[in-house]
Amino acid sequence: MAFREVVMDAACEQRNQIPLLLAVVIVVGLLLAFSFLFLQPGSAAYVIALVDLLLVVGCLVTFGGTYWYCTKRAMEN
Repeated sequence: MAFREVVMDAACEQRNQIPLLLAVVIVVGLLLAFSFLFLQPGSAAYVIALVDLLLVVGCLVTFGGTYWYCTKRAMEN
């Protein structure tokens, strides 16, 4: 088996856990959005919040894409 198939098999075995991860990332994103109301642009905390925003969006895309792919793959089998 190719390395990609081994990785996707391992990820798809955990498909039932992905909605929980998505829920946690969404809650973190909501808390982060709330914190932007109190941060001043240009401050160190604002820059850290922007980095956190990139991480949250990256996790949403990764976990959402993985869940979509694994669901599609399960329906084809």
